[in-house]
Order: sequence, then structure tokens, then C-alpha cells
Amino acid sequence: MSVRNSLFNISLLTILSLFCIGYWAISVQSEETVKSKSKPSQAIRITSDKMEANDEKGTVVFSGNVVAKKGNLTIYSDRLEVFYIQKKTADNKKRRSLKKIVVRGHVKIVQGRRKATANEAIYYKPQEKIVLLKNAQVWDGQNSIKGEKIVLYVNENRSVVESSGKERVEAVVYSEGD
Repeated sequence: MSVRNSLFNISLLTILSLFCIGYWAISVQSEETVKSKSKPSQAIRITSDKMEANDEKGTVVFSGNVVAKKGNLTIYSDRLEVFYIQKKTADNKKRRSLKKIVVRGHVKIVQGRRKATANEAIYYKPQEKIVLLKNAQVWDGQNSIKGEKIVLYVNENRSVVESSGKERVEAVVYSEGD
């Protein structure tokens, strides 16, 4: 895989991870805090047919025609699940920290001319790792990379694309002059 293609994969999915972190930070703040600290351009809007939060299990699940938008980044899916760990602080307040986000079913991530699709995407917060599973493909304009599994290590600036055994990894990269 070329350096150029690797970099566009990392930049797209780094933005996805920032989106996920931003979503979580906003969702766990009180309404007053969000109103006072966030600007309209920083707002994350998630629409779905249903949302279910379970503080005991540490989950928030959006299901049915999920559309999550922040700026020019949009994530479409059938289901978006947020998993968190809840801890008490020294002053006895509850603090939530993100564990992982799982996006399932017809996953499509669009940001400008960049796009990613898969059947499932998982963001692991502790490892700063994003995994696109099952028919994963990422485009940056005409350039694309396709495999059964695409793993991005956000802090390491590297990615790994794996085949299913039946179909091989495929990269299509156009030179600057094409």
C-alpha cells in the first residue's frame, strides 16, 4: 500500500475517532454545560428510530436508520452502540469514560470526497484502534483500498488491511497527473 493511500485511510478514520470522542464528551455532559461550552459548529446530531440508554450496563444504543453528523462528517448505519465505564470521582460524582463504539449494518462514513463502507466498524478507545469489518473499503476521490478487515492504529499512524482468504486485498491508486 502506498504512503499516500495509507495516509488518507488514517486521516479519514482519525476523524472518525475524533467524532466518536466528541460525541461521547458531549453526550455525558449536562444540558447546561453543553449549551454554555459548545458552539453550533461543534454540535453532533444523531438521529435514529430509537435510542436506548442503560446506565447500569454502561450502554447507549441508537437503532434504525442511524445518521450521525458533525461538521462535514456523516456516519450512516443500522445501529450505533456506545459502551462506557462509570466511575465515581473523589468528590463522589459519576464520571463516564468511553470504552468502545460499535457501528453495525450498512455502515457508510462520508467526509467530503472521502468515504468508507463496511458491515461493521468498531472504535476501541483504550487502544486507539479502529476496525472496519466485512467488505471494508475506503475511498479518497478515485483512490481506494479494499479488504475483509481494515485496522487503523490511530496513535501509531499505521494501518493493516487483511483479505478474507477468498478475495485478496485490493488497492487502486491514481498518480497525481491522472
